[in-house]
Amino acid sequence: MATSRQKSLPLVAIVGRPNVGKSTLFNRLIGERRSIVGDEPGITRDRIYGEAEWNGTRFALVDTGGIVPDDEAVIPANILKQASFAIDDSETLIWVVDARKGVTPLDQELARLLRTTGKRVFVAANKTDAASWESDAGEFHSFGFADVFPISAEHGNGLGEMLDSLASGLSTRSPTVSEGSEQVSPEDRKNEPREINLAIVGRPNAGKSSLLNRLLGEERAIVSPVAGTTRDSVDTLLETPEQTFRLIDTAGIRRKGKTTAMAEKLSVIMARKSLERADVALVMLDVEQGIAALDAAIAGYAVEADCSIILVLNKWDTLEQKETGTVASFERKVREQMKFLSWGPIVTISALAGQRVQKLLPLAVRAHKARNLRIPTSRLNQFFDEEVRRKSGIVPAKSHRGSRLHVQYITQTGVRPPTFIVFTAGGKAGLHFSFLRHLENRLREEFDFFATPIRIVERHKSRRSHDRK
Repeated sequence: MATSRQKSLPLVAIVGRPNVGKSTLFNRLIGERRSIVGDEPGITRDRIYGEAEWNGTRFALVDTGGIVPDDEAVIPANILKQASFAIDDSETLIWVVDARKGVTPLDQELARLLRTTGKRVFVAANKTDAASWESDAGEFHSFGFADVFPISAEHGNGLGEMLDSLASGLSTRSPTVSEGSEQVSPEDRKNEPREINLAIVGRPNAGKSSLLNRLLGEERAIVSPVAGTTRDSVDTLLETPEQTFRLIDTAGIRRKGKTTAMAEKLSVIMARKSLERADVALVMLDVEQGIAALDAAIAGYAVEADCSIILVLNKWDTLEQKETGTVASFERKVREQMKFLSWGPIVTISALAGQRVQKLLPLAVRAHKARNLRIPTSRLNQFFDEEVRRKSGIVPAKSHRGSRLHVQYITQTGVRPPTFIVFTAGGKAGLHFSFLRHLENRLREEFDFFATPIRIVERHKSRRSHDRK
């Protein structure tokens, strides 16, 4: 059974009410834009993990959604639940408050909640961008926490003093955290198998977070019937006996015309960035909603990012009176909408019920192996001469003013995705598309380039350039 991978870095949780600057502080400390930042309250909903280092001390950070205690709405209640998980796992808490607005009733409520944890709490009085606001931070001493620091997460003011105190108080051994990379020696890291970056993408409410939770076997991401629940791209490490996966649960991608809110527009950008660092993409398709042009656009983003792709037909259990040929019928619809993805395998699942979900990780491993496969040039040319030129009868040449285009040889120049160069001479450059399509299909069949894009580039040497040599 798959379990979340653990590591020994001390974990620090960033908590606070909505829109006080938690994500800005998180991004500042880890040195990259991992959480979405904006003026709209409640942008961060899931837990976002990262790592930071200060004066030689490394620690893990978790950014949580804005906490609203006792709120009965579906999303805020789940935010509180996710934040509670992070608080329980952490060794130390950074409580971010807004020094400009001063103490609020919600802050008083949170103070009572945090005192019950028994953990060390650093009060980060944020937005103290002027001397007058620094004095405002003093009122937060009334909560009884010894460590109160006026800071500006946006500009970095005051962070050094807070981090000095934080780093000196962290233990070398602490509660474990389920996300991130382990502290291992360079030799161990060299010998350990490479992580597979597995992105889960699709339209809003297609079941991405449900699939993530099912794969993890725990309630890790917020699952809600409200479309667009996940906005950040969240990394979670999942370890099986055979392979470690970095699961990237991305925000639901909307059409540009419908991404009017700033956070939703940023979600599209960050989801596409997630695909750029993914090895394999699980493209979620909702069989209840049917296959739409937006599904093809999302799959197109994955192709542009050179991901290996598995098409996942979710909510298959909701189809009533499934008749013989239903799978084939849906597959035809998918192929019609995504003609550019004829090589992408299709799997029917139910993320909520768990039907056939166990098939996905082995397929991702197979796809990852294929995208890293390198074929020796001698084997490639033997294959080309025997299987393509002689058996197929296709001549990869065309006449051009009496001269003919000839393929000299083929070689592989890269992986992730597999990239091949076909060297041609004579005639005019430009291999016929039918030959290129046939060559790609035969490469897939011969060498099992499963679920992965293949790049074929022609490099032409004209007769004139040859004569000059």
